[in-house]
Amino acid sequence: MKVRELWSQLDQEAVRAFEVSLRNGDLAGLLLAVEGAPAHASADARAEICRLGTALRSELERTDPPTAFVRVLVEAEGFHGEKTDYYGARNNCLASVLDRRKGQPILLSAVWMLTGEQAGVPIDGIGLPGHFIVRIGGSSGVFADPFGGGKMLSVPDCKGMVDNLSTGTVNWQDEFLATVSIDGLAERVLRNLMNSYQRTSEPESLYRAARFLGALRPTEAEPPLVQARMAEAVGARAVALDTYRSVLDRFPGTPAADVAGERLIDLRDQSFEMN
Repeated sequence: MKVRELWSQLDQEAVRAFEVSLRNGDLAGLLLAVEGAPAHASADARAEICRLGTALRSELERTDPPTAFVRVLVEAEGFHGEKTDYYGARNNCLASVLDRRKGQPILLSAVWMLTGEQAGVPIDGIGLPGHFIVRIGGSSGVFADPFGGGKMLSVPDCKGMVDNLSTGTVNWQDEFLATVSIDGLAERVLRNLMNSYQRTSEPESLYRAARFLGALRPTEAEPPLVQARMAEAVGARAVALDTYRSVLDRFPGTPAADVAGERLIDLRDQSFEMN
């Protein structure tokens, strides 16, 4: 297994674009970089967001913002939650969601947020445990569920949703209704992708998502440990060894370092046996 099969020059350029988008608060650019969308797909996605924003501005001349979002994005454009293949990776990829008109809650919420930005409507992402929704109109605005067809939600509705999704294991906290930062949204998307690739046993894709998460959270040991494990899984032994050593050096005394040390010993023993 050659290193370039795990991490290419295009991947390196994408993670740089991801970092620039984070600094600039460019949500579309961030999501397109994570997706690895080619230039033409990225341009098409941005053009579609502009078109949706124009349609929303026109509808706002006739009705209030919450109703306008539903009329444009749900009724006219057909955006809806993907329930058949909920965990599929494409449901967390912006260009794919714009093309297919369906996705996971966080990406549908991102479409609402980007469309609102184009139309000049304040709209925030709200990361409830187990579900992602939006708030339209600022801190005192209206909650809505893009995945659920744009249904308007009260605070009791949000509490009930968390209780149902967690089967009563998560106690409500008012902080659940706080606005999610752009880096918080990025982390949630990346973890969704990692979960998807774990389910479908795609180590190369999981390695890539972990590299992006490592760029986002450089002080956390989990992303490089996942990278090392995936490199090992596909037979990229040199990459795995280097990454395990990096975990040992950067995160001494942590559980991740313990795991890295054990894997280094095992890999060295395997090498000795082969020789």
